[in-house]
Amino acid sequence: MPKYFVQNCSSLVGKALAETFKAQDKEQRAEGEGEEGEAVEKLEVLGSLKDGESKPIQVDRIVGSDAASLRSAFEQCDICVLDGLNAYEESKDFLAVVSQFEKALEGTKTLILISSVMTWTHTTPNEEIEGEPGAPLNESDFKKRRPHSNFKELINLEKMLTKLKMEGLTSRVVAAGITYGNGEDVLFPLFKKAWMNEPLPLLTLSDGSNNLPTIHVQDLAEFVIALSTSESEQKYFLAVDDGQLQETKQTLAAVTQKIAEELGAGTVEPMLKEEVLLVRDFQFFQVGVLVEMGEAGKGVYELQHSKEGLLANLPKVIQEFRERNRILPLRTLMHGNDELAVHDMAVKLAAEYKVPHVRASDAVAAAREGESELATELKKYELDATPPALVAQVLSAALTTSSCRNQGYFLEGFPATKEQAALLFPEKPPEAEEGEGEESAEPAEEEGEEGSGQKKAVLVAPPEFVFVVEAADEDIKAKMLAMPDLKITEEAAMQKLVAYAGDNAVDSPTSILALPSLAYVEAINLTLKANDIEPLLKEACMAMQKPRNFGPSAEELAAAKAIADAEAAEAKAKEQAEAAEREEREREERERREALEARRLAELQQQERELLEVRSIPLRTYLMQHVIPTLTEGLIEVCKQRPEDPVDYLAEWLFKNNPVEDDHFH
Repeated sequence: MPKYFVQNCSSLVGKALAETFKAQDKEQRAEGEGEEGEAVEKLEVLGSLKDGESKPIQVDRIVGSDAASLRSAFEQCDICVLDGLNAYEESKDFLAVVSQFEKALEGTKTLILISSVMTWTHTTPNEEIEGEPGAPLNESDFKKRRPHSNFKELINLEKMLTKLKMEGLTSRVVAAGITYGNGEDVLFPLFKKAWMNEPLPLLTLSDGSNNLPTIHVQDLAEFVIALSTSESEQKYFLAVDDGQLQETKQTLAAVTQKIAEELGAGTVEPMLKEEVLLVRDFQFFQVGVLVEMGEAGKGVYELQHSKEGLLANLPKVIQEFRERNRILPLRTLMHGNDELAVHDMAVKLAAEYKVPHVRASDAVAAAREGESELATELKKYELDATPPALVAQVLSAALTTSSCRNQGYFLEGFPATKEQAALLFPEKPPEAEEGEGEESAEPAEEEGEEGSGQKKAVLVAPPEFVFVVEAADEDIKAKMLAMPDLKITEEAAMQKLVAYAGDNAVDSPTSILALPSLAYVEAINLTLKANDIEPLLKEACMAMQKPRNFGPSAEELAAAKAIADAEAAEAKAKEQAEAAEREEREREERERREALEARRLAELQQQERELLEVRSIPLRTYLMQHVIPTLTEGLIEVCKQRPEDPVDYLAEWLFKNNPVEDDHFH
């Protein structure tokens, strides 16, 4: 079983390599099975990951970063591809393991290091010819290459690889241009900003006239794989497309402006040098060295995916960006007989999916405020009586803005019939580029119903989803009449409902779904009950699945974390305050009870003393009258006689001199 090792396999280049390995293997096995009738052994792709990264589906097994695992991977695999640019330390560790490998190799192995054109940035260019740049540098000039100051170590890594001497081992270095395509890497921040309709910064330390050396990541992957089986004896190769050689120069300024126009709002803003220096990977945007693939490289592989460069192939690259990042526009038409429920759902769904909400009446009202020819035409009519052709022109402009092209739209209020739909959407369904679906038809002149010379709207991409929200006529009428702001009579409400029912009956030729470009869209019917739209929102979200956007940005995450931290701190402070207040109340209650108990005990003691005093009065009187006089005489007698045993003497004396009659004791 052939085995390939792809370092840093979750990176843009790593994924492209793994995908291409698998795709080519699948083709070869299909051809082999067809010719011989026997199963062909399946290729296995091994890979390594950086911390926190997940394994791509095309990679069969992940290799550890310890020396033993790397040694085992090298021993098992026929081809090993290292990512020197994005995984420098890991590449150095792998080369250290290979340099200490002592076993004799079984068969042949190929070791390829993907480096960067950043090792050429300060190379002296060839002399100018009559004021024009000299011939581009190529692989034959690699010994005089001079790197950017931040990429000197990368040249050391290149030298470490080329100096490996091992029987059966072929080592190659590929200095790749700035990679693009398949969802983007270095250029990702620019594409994302453009998709979000933000102004693009010109990330230059000069004037942006530097001619960028680039290569599509798919071309790079196919070149590396072709090189792995090439018999060329050359060790160093440049991998760049012909973008620098085109008549329209592929300058940083031109690329940035084209991205802004094709994907964003068309705005590019200058950036202070101090701010540019803080941007991640800003060095790549300053490269301007003129390079090209030499004859040896072209002999290995002729670029096919994007030979003319980024600037010439930008529309295709933008589509790849949308598809790879799963941010294809979400276009939805909200339709139904309950206009209020349709509006409420459109507002909530647009907020949930972060997609522009376009309401026909609001768009027309906004367009009337301008000074354009269309605004002048709109002002000839009452807002509610605007001809459908004019409404279509307004919506055409609203739905072809960069935000609607990128994120999609939630459209409500128009069209209501097939005839109106034909004014806005193309007649035929899109055949190609299903994800894109944008029409570029030029506006055609067409006389309006009143001969006003109205222009036909530019047809826009049809919706992907059509939600039909319906409720019982009586419920809708009651709801509309209960809202005085609508200013609608019962008769007018019934006329609207009857018209809707007639235009949208099953298999009705006037239904919006009768338009061929909408007929292939399965309408999702949602029945409103008890005026509760929550179940309908859940059903709609299930149909549309996850939002098609990048999710919260770093700034949004930071803001959300700050809010959460503030709320947590506030809750903790509130809890502490409540606990302190509770403890204070408990302390006060405890002190109150202790004081109350102390007063109760004092009162009890006082009562006991008083009771004892009251009870002791009769006893005292008895003692003073009958005991104390006799006892006093006895004590005096004891003092006089001073007997040896005073107590016994006193007892005998008291017995003899008891004043009480003897009969008291009998």
